[in-house]
Amino acid sequence: MSKTKYQALADEFSLAIGSGKLSPNARLPSVRELMQQHQLSLATVTTALRTLEQQGLIEPREKSGYFVKPKTIHNNVNEAKIKSGSILEPTSTTSLAQKPQSLTEASTALRTWAPAEDLFPEQRWQSLLGSVIRRHPFLPTRPARGYGHPQLRAELARRSAENGCFLKEDELIVTQGATEALLLALRATTEAGDRVLVQAPVSELFSRLLETLSLVPVEIKSNVDQASFIAELESILESDTPPGVMLLVANYHFPTGALMPLTTKRHLLRLSEKYALTIIEDDVYGDLQHDGSRPLTLKSFDLKGSVIYVNSCSKSLAPGLRIGWLAAGNWRERIEYLKSASASSVSELSQLVLAEFLAQGSHVPHLRKFRKLLKSRADEYLAILRPALGSAVELKDMPGGYSYWLPLPKNSSAEEIYAKINSYWPLLNSVDASSVLADTPQVAVISHGLCINTSIPLTDPLRQSLTAFCFYLRGLY
Repeated sequence: MSKTKYQALADEFSLAIGSGKLSPNARLPSVRELMQQHQLSLATVTTALRTLEQQGLIEPREKSGYFVKPKTIHNNVNEAKIKSGSILEPTSTTSLAQKPQSLTEASTALRTWAPAEDLFPEQRWQSLLGSVIRRHPFLPTRPARGYGHPQLRAELARRSAENGCFLKEDELIVTQGATEALLLALRATTEAGDRVLVQAPVSELFSRLLETLSLVPVEIKSNVDQASFIAELESILESDTPPGVMLLVANYHFPTGALMPLTTKRHLLRLSEKYALTIIEDDVYGDLQHDGSRPLTLKSFDLKGSVIYVNSCSKSLAPGLRIGWLAAGNWRERIEYLKSASASSVSELSQLVLAEFLAQGSHVPHLRKFRKLLKSRADEYLAILRPALGSAVELKDMPGGYSYWLPLPKNSSAEEIYAKINSYWPLLNSVDASSVLADTPQVAVISHGLCINTSIPLTDPLRQSLTAFCFYLRGLY
């Protein structure tokens, strides 16, 4: 896969900033100067600058252009993604070329856990981006509208109907990815010190959000696909001080991949009404079923506004757009206030590109192909795991998603497992840097379980390493 022109330009500046050739607060050439110097189009230059902004390397200053960020405010790449409105930047992730040597580094990899980049229609997005910019050349410089572009909100509402969740255009709020949507929902429904229900094992993202807002997680140990889930939840809600908010992934929970049955969803909605429980439903994996129809959401059964629905395009359509959205239910007024009071905005250009992609129906064939490849690759991984692990541990099928979570032996330590990963896994620094493997995390340890990214295409070295590692695990059970 050859490097795109905007990636090449962004990498050139990234290297110059990293080496000190461009010092903090140095002004970059103007967009026009860059177009002339590098013989590039407006779309290419704009995308390169947005990429650098997304990575936390540069910042726009009103009526002055782009400047290198001072070192004192350089942010982690992934936190920059939360705060910026970037478009179509390459997904920056931690690969095993920089293998985690500690659990802290491992958690960083989990923050960027994403499907393999070759699954997304990059050329289609680039073509659509160029088309939108040619028709609206000044769009990148316009201020974004408060709750989202009307065209995108209309398309998202229409698509929600396709999924059995009939959302209205005026109840949707567009955000900078699902992370901002979740943050807004938690800020609206909780105060510091509140207890929040969350399913174990708790994802790195959920842990960070709760910690940021000084909230206390109350873990439900049962998976959402287990019969004990409702009973355990009800016992917590019947306590003297029950939590008033629940943060939940019902469809293909990360990292376990569990899918909540339809009867459990209905029962959960009844409990939410009985105990005045607000549910924040993160449905970013909902489009990733391997077979059959898309699973219905909790919001599909919500008649009283007790569910705040959150989604984004990052896991299924375009990671680089960083566009999320939410339907706030009973908390709409409060969330709109918080959104309007924040300094964040979502690029109008990004919103129009996504709106046109949906309006043209391009998501339908893409998702059909996307799901087929996810299933095919997951089956290949399971074909290695099952014979290698034998009867040592029960391996479930994958109903959807791209993460396979394998509980580790009770007596093993996470540090020990990482040491073995370093021994068994292929060194990716020997792989072509443009390869899909080079920028995508393959394996991580979370809550005493091994999480495998099954969207990564298997190569012979990867097959050999995975097989050898599984035989090692087999001896520990």
